[in-house]
Amino acid sequence: MTRLKTSDISNISSRLVTCNQELLAKTGRTFLGIACHAYGKDEIQIRHRVESFCIHVVPVTAGQGIISDFCETVAAILRFLGFNALVSDLPDTSGVALAFENKADAIMMADDHRFVGLNLNIRSVADNSEATGRVFAAALDLMAKGIENCEVLVLGCGPVGEAAAQTLLSSGARVVLCDIHLPAARLLKERLSVYPGGNKIVIEEDLNMAVSNYGYVLEATPAANTIPDELISDHMVIAAPGVPLGISKKGCQILKDRLIHDKLELGVAGMAISLLL
Repeated sequence: MTRLKTSDISNISSRLVTCNQELLAKTGRTFLGIACHAYGKDEIQIRHRVESFCIHVVPVTAGQGIISDFCETVAAILRFLGFNALVSDLPDTSGVALAFENKADAIMMADDHRFVGLNLNIRSVADNSEATGRVFAAALDLMAKGIENCEVLVLGCGPVGEAAAQTLLSSGARVVLCDIHLPAARLLKERLSVYPGGNKIVIEEDLNMAVSNYGYVLEATPAANTIPDELISDHMVIAAPGVPLGISKKGCQILKDRLIHDKLELGVAGMAISLLL
């Protein structure tokens, strides 16, 4: 998991309405709608359930410590989605205990290694990497107006890329993997071979060649400038959960409405729906 900086999240809360409208224009769905699509659930039915589902966001002081405004931003996203969410008054073990004592339905908390949600009623875990990959793959499916039988390049074969690739396979896409560390792509292909369509996965070894050959891209790398400006075509559509974004400012201007990227919002939305289910 990429550790966010305060500057990464400083304006998220104030831009939720705007970003929601942008997503609606690009995909036909809102934050909540994309997350529901990722988990195959009806948005109207989910909306009836969220208000009564209480989530405590617990600060964690371990490791490098608390990122300023992280918990407040996560809670703001959850409330925007309609959930009953609050930031715990206590950190760490005390915050977890308080959530149990106050009969919260779920907890969200993050350290240097994982950002997770814990459903306290059924003891399920929602991992941010898994949820982020899944929900961005769902966003790409919506932008493409159906990704079935389309070739999709997944850049980055870490946990986010793996979850995205699984979701794309389940949507009927033909998945192509690319990672600067070739063994990572080979190992992921092997793990995905058990899924329907997994035996047809292709590995691209040359990044520039790969980007040039595919119109649908899931950019899940933790590196800047993964996709050079000159390789962005007029028909390219990109969902990019990677932090930092692997596309330059100029590249973003070229793509315009054919790019979806955020640093926290969609992943939190996916986690929340996963916990609710």
